Amino acid sequence: MMPDKQSPIPDEEIEAEARAMVRDMIQRSRWYPGLPEEERNRRIEEDVELNWPLMLADARKRLEQRKKR
Repeated sequence: MMPDKQSPIPDEEIEAEARAMVRDMIQRSRWYPGLPEEERNRRIEEDVELNWPLMLADARKRLEQRKKR
């Protein structure tokens, strides 16, 4: 990832937050309810890998708000 001039927050920190947000959303929604835990966790990680970029803007906002406190 290239540095974002809009935010002083490191890209790696934003990516980690975006991944955590996606993972939390999926786990709370109870996706894949009938699967064994190991398979469910594997699928969740696949979904996180595919979808974390969708949460970049929200992750950046969340981190910026935390830094203001």
